[in-house]
Amino acid sequence: MISSLHAIYPTVGKCICNNLASRRDAVIVNSLKIGHSRLTHSYLLSGEDQPICTKCDIVLTVKHILLDCPELRDVRLKYFTASSLKDIFESVDNQSIIGFIKDAYFIINYSTCYQYFIVDIKPLL
Repeated sequence: MISSLHAIYPTVGKCICNNLASRRDAVIVNSLKIGHSRLTHSYLLSGEDQPICTKCDIVLTVKHILLDCPELRDVRLKYFTASSLKDIFESVDNQSIIGFIKDAYFIINYSTCYQYFIVDIKPLL
């Protein structure tokens, strides 16, 4: 089984620095890189069912949020265009990724009534 991080960094030791001003933003970007977020993985600790995208009716994953969900298409195009997670993390500025996450948080929160996205992002807003 290949990890999510392996899809972005297939070689150990080859990593692009975050270049982010805050540690919180760096944590968010790194969480996205490994494919984990509170929204997509909190069910493991809570014993609830795995979250489903209300628009697409498929399992909610970081990849789905960053690349595939049609509900987030317009917001995604505002910040970046990419065909893979590797492309996002290699060619998109980290501040654009953070901006997308902040905007996507509102859409996901209001359309699916989730309380949290990525790591507790409310202090960032």
